[in-house]
Amino acid sequence: MSSPIASLAGYLDRRIGRRADPPSLWPTGVGALLSHVAIAAFLVLFATGVLLAFAYQPTVEPTVYEGSSELYDGQTLPGAFASIITISEDMPGGLLLRRIHVAASHLLLLSLVAHLLRVLATGAFRRPRLATHLTGVGLMLVAMGFSYTGEIMPFGLVSGSSLRIAEAVMYSLPFVGEQLGTLVFDGALPSDRFLFLSWFAHLFLLPPAFIALTAWHLWQVHHRRPALEPRPDVDVAITAVGRPLWPDAVARFAFLTAGLVALLMLASILIPWADLELEGPFLTAEATNSVHPPWPLFFLTGGLRIVPAIEFVIFGVRITNVLIAGVVIPSLLVGGLALYPFLERWVLKDDAEHHRLDHPLDVPFRAGAVTFMTTVALVFTFGGAVDVLAFWLTVPVEGVVLTFRIMLITLPFLLAALAVRASRRRLARRHEQVPTRRRTTEEAT
Repeated sequence: MSSPIASLAGYLDRRIGRRADPPSLWPTGVGALLSHVAIAAFLVLFATGVLLAFAYQPTVEPTVYEGSSELYDGQTLPGAFASIITISEDMPGGLLLRRIHVAASHLLLLSLVAHLLRVLATGAFRRPRLATHLTGVGLMLVAMGFSYTGEIMPFGLVSGSSLRIAEAVMYSLPFVGEQLGTLVFDGALPSDRFLFLSWFAHLFLLPPAFIALTAWHLWQVHHRRPALEPRPDVDVAITAVGRPLWPDAVARFAFLTAGLVALLMLASILIPWADLELEGPFLTAEATNSVHPPWPLFFLTGGLRIVPAIEFVIFGVRITNVLIAGVVIPSLLVGGLALYPFLERWVLKDDAEHHRLDHPLDVPFRAGAVTFMTTVALVFTFGGAVDVLAFWLTVPVEGVVLTFRIMLITLPFLLAALAVRASRRRLARRHEQVPTRRRTTEEAT
């Protein structure tokens, strides 16, 4: 008589494993690796976040800290910051948990961004995988929400920089900005209400959203065979490449998760991720312009520094550089990620199903569009460090800002044109090689 575990394994093998007809095949390439990394990072985030949540206090009310930290013992601190110091200094293993949590959040967002770029570059968004791509965009947005709300919650000096960005962007919204800002921030910073909303979203709204989108994403992958790598020697019509979900893909994911956990623990031991003791709490009188937000917000910071200070009214709508850099341009880029498949389908008149991935230079229009969007994002991201670059280069910061403004206007178009040219040259070489292959085959015959 078999054990319950053996019975379960046999059932899974018959339903979705090697003996299933047909088996549930899962991709094994770079895209699958990035997806697995993102899921493993979220699992680490969820596990460490549950443990940290019990000791965190979402309040800015002054609290006298009494604990092991010599730097803050006996001092009056915002309640949220004091609870973070308690976790780091007085909770057994608390500092390691916080470091792993923060490191996993960086890994989650990086893997999702890299995966989305690969999907765009290789055409993996085309029918019948359009819905899978759209859920991927949704997952990236949720991960960005995780990153931002998680950065607000410690209420350190860097959190204050992120709070000021959110306040400026929210108040710049036409018609509803002032009312929404007053409602969310309770009229002033530091805001106990905004901190509570960030904590509530971080714990109770974003995790269910991420789990639901991930489940839907994986369900779509389960019902569609993996797209093939760009290999001309494989017949897409009759070949399915991938590993059965059970036990092959599950075993690979388990080993990857164990390796990532070990890597995150090692990195957290060696690198002081999110150590706030020397940063200090967010106090309005001590906030400074030299403090930079975390890298996921470099894009917004760069936009606020690169876009010139403007203010004018069109049809009763007040347009400012904060609105353009903080709302319009990010919305255009995220919208471009989501709507590009429809744009390419319309421009190329291609509504067919595709089961083979392209080389990034196989489609000139796509190569130019992806290069353009990526370049704009990178210029804004590096623009968040104009003051640091000016210090390193010993030049006036105004000169660096002007350089980035020129780059923003010229570099995306230039690099997009070069990408289109390289794509067309690649296609021309391919067409030249086709007759040569045919002649060689005829001579051999």
